[in-house]
Amino acid sequence: MSRPDLRLPACCCEASRLRRPAGNMMRSRRGRRTTTGWINLARRLQGGKRSLPWKPLLPSRMMQRVLVIQLARLGDLIQTIPTITSLKESHPDWHVDLLCPASLEPIGRLLPGISRVVKWDGAAWNRRAMKAETELRTEHLGEADAELRAVTHELYDCAFVLNQHARAILAGALLAKKSIGTIVGGPLAEKLSPWATYVRAVATDRENNRIHLADAFCGMCGLVPPKRLMPIEVPSVPLPVDLDPIGQSEGPWIALLVGAGDQERLVPVTAWNRLITACLDAFPRRRIVLVGHECEQERARSIQEALPPSLMGRVWDTTGRLSLTQLAVVLTRCRVVIGADTGPLHLAAAAGTQVIGWYFARARVHETGPYGSNHWVWQAENGEEEKGLIRPSRWPIEETIALLSGQAVTSVENWSLWASHRDRLGAYYVEAGHEPIAPPQREQIWQGLQLSPV
Repeated sequence: MSRPDLRLPACCCEASRLRRPAGNMMRSRRGRRTTTGWINLARRLQGGKRSLPWKPLLPSRMMQRVLVIQLARLGDLIQTIPTITSLKESHPDWHVDLLCPASLEPIGRLLPGISRVVKWDGAAWNRRAMKAETELRTEHLGEADAELRAVTHELYDCAFVLNQHARAILAGALLAKKSIGTIVGGPLAEKLSPWATYVRAVATDRENNRIHLADAFCGMCGLVPPKRLMPIEVPSVPLPVDLDPIGQSEGPWIALLVGAGDQERLVPVTAWNRLITACLDAFPRRRIVLVGHECEQERARSIQEALPPSLMGRVWDTTGRLSLTQLAVVLTRCRVVIGADTGPLHLAAAAGTQVIGWYFARARVHETGPYGSNHWVWQAENGEEEKGLIRPSRWPIEETIALLSGQAVTSVENWSLWASHRDRLGAYYVEAGHEPIAPPQREQIWQGLQLSPV
């Protein structure tokens, strides 16, 4: 098989050349100042602490303590599961810890294969970086060093760094003897590893990508996707008393994710109202659960206020009332989860619940679709475009009801429908009505980018 053409846009090959939209100029300047602070802090913490032989080396097979670093959002944390699983498949005797944002620590504890979760206080470290930018004092270094020592008294043998951000790279440099993942060279270098370069490139041009982000994380670590995936084990924690009947009384129950992580990915309240009305009319025994953050309570109220009074007793509102662990419990009690918020969608899929995603704006099925089999994604193909983001003019409401009823559904105007599958190279998606054949370009990309196995 001939080697694929892996030439990437020059602006995507190095962190220092990444273009930002003009509208984000102020945020870009703040980001540069913060990054400079991280670099200053890194230089001083490295001095006198230890030399760091940053080379593009793979860990030896004698390693036993490793740290997986994932400092992004909920969806990225869940998409780290294949990497952790592959590590444990290859090295079942390794002690694998996880460094993640403190707010996501309850979910981090649920990930299979993790021995210990280390909480990262991003706000505190950001303050230190900003102080280092203006005036680096001895007490700043003392605070940072003390917090690092609280993480581990003994350096990890290797850190697997999955984020292209200075804070993750710094954490890998200071907490482990070696780092694998994002960067080739020292912690202050700007040369991305081949897989990190690929991930950055497809974030700019997603037309032909067929590698899922979760599988790209595996590649960044010198791994292949795992042979098997086990659902995360959600603990049996109590819900608020008035919400406990969810999933346990008459049903089946359907969860609707009423919000999203970004404003441009919010489904209109009117679309949710129409979907709920059509669903409860079509399925007299079903119940709807509204799921969302505290800031989405007003959206949930607006949805309910527009419903016919006869349906109100069949719609339950949990927005703003659940911890992350309770959210996982609610998602496992539902038959199906529907929404555009990819973080909870990934959590539901990882817990073994079927999901139906409505993907538009920046969300693309081939990079961040629900991982595993038997999930569905509606992908917006046409609509109003603002700043390169697709805003659908119509929503696949009747078609989603048809999916819920088990009917054969294919792509419709302005939306394509994709079914999720998985094989030895990870996740792939096939458009409805087509044979489930994996896209051939995945094999070529893996051959071109993969390092020797860990």
